[in-house]
Amino acid sequence: MNKISLLFIILFIQFGFAQKSSYSPYSYFGVGETNFSATAENRMMGGNTSYYDSVSVNLNVPASLSKLRFVNYSVGINLKNNRYSVGENNAKSTTASLNYLSVSIPTKLLGFNFGLKPNTSVGYLLESVDESTDPISTNRYDGNGGINSAFVGLGIELFKNFGIGISSSYSFGNLNHYHSKILTDVELFTRVSSESSLSGLSYNFSAVFQQKFRNNIQIYTTYLYQPQSSLTSKNSQSIATLKTDGTFGGDTENIDLSLTGRDETKFTIPSFSNFGIGFGEDKKWFFGVNMKSVNGNGYKNELMALDNVNFNKHNIYSVGGFLLPQYDSFTSFFDRVTYRAGLKYVDGALEVNGQDIKDFGINFGLGIPVGRISKVNIGLEFGQRGTNDFGLIKENYFNLMIGVSLNDLWFIKSMYN
Repeated sequence: MNKISLLFIILFIQFGFAQKSSYSPYSYFGVGETNFSATAENRMMGGNTSYYDSVSVNLNVPASLSKLRFVNYSVGINLKNNRYSVGENNAKSTTASLNYLSVSIPTKLLGFNFGLKPNTSVGYLLESVDESTDPISTNRYDGNGGINSAFVGLGIELFKNFGIGISSSYSFGNLNHYHSKILTDVELFTRVSSESSLSGLSYNFSAVFQQKFRNNIQIYTTYLYQPQSSLTSKNSQSIATLKTDGTFGGDTENIDLSLTGRDETKFTIPSFSNFGIGFGEDKKWFFGVNMKSVNGNGYKNELMALDNVNFNKHNIYSVGGFLLPQYDSFTSFFDRVTYRAGLKYVDGALEVNGQDIKDFGINFGLGIPVGRISKVNIGLEFGQRGTNDFGLIKENYFNLMIGVSLNDLWFIKSMYN
């Protein structure tokens, strides 16, 4: 076993432990804040997933594995800083998390990969103070958890420049929500705990096509469809009395959810389609657009029934590309750096109090060569989500994305001893 393989086994084990990758108040709803779990290269192009080649891996389109010619180890890390504002109140948070892990392997007949990535994350702390009561009361809402996926994908070239692929994912995780009622100068307080353990399978199907035109210009197209799926949620709920330091206060009661049929519920994961198209010159430049269309009526948490929240049909648009001045330059290091940039726009997946929560981001970054074909990718994202209107919360966020893409040759017989 080589050192790279050993490193990835260690990272896989580390990934199995819970991460807190969100402090967004909007992660309170449904299954949490949805993560864009593509590679750093794709995210730096606004989330555009229409590009693929023989070296880099497109985690969102398994059919692109039909083009892969080198073994690829990929890992991504995300550092996120959020600033929140509602009325005259402001707050900020910082989180760090592992964004994806994958190993992709080409063979003579097909390419396949496997890995782990987070789908959603829950992390928030909200408080409201009621000074009209005596004593003054505080309602505190906090939560943590999220859903991860272990995936296996494969892609095969049916005929020249046309490939198809399939991927299967096993999703698992926990969603934990807590509501505390605290009275000023009272030693004990009550907390309602709502906890869910989720698991389920999903599949997606994809196709890719490349065609070269005059002047070495090449067109890239990708298409992916994921049918509707569901996650089984095993739920528990309890009421406990706690001390102000958070330790047990002497009283707890488990709520029998079977009486209302909420001890085991289903989360619907809506179907979606993803289409991308772009053009460029191999190893020089690329520009593409991408649209992901997601059906509505999914993600609803029956344990946390909320009348003022809807998950609507929506689209995610992205546009972006890259420039590589001269990939084989011997005289200039900066000519071998890949320069990427892009935009993304989410037109309202979540509706709160009748208002769509929209998201807009600007991305850019660098692909720094390491050795012959490996890269370290460093990118930045600036964006805004939500609004201050109607008593809602506006988020301004900054993401630092770091991705490492290491390539190797397997199954190639050496010509020399």
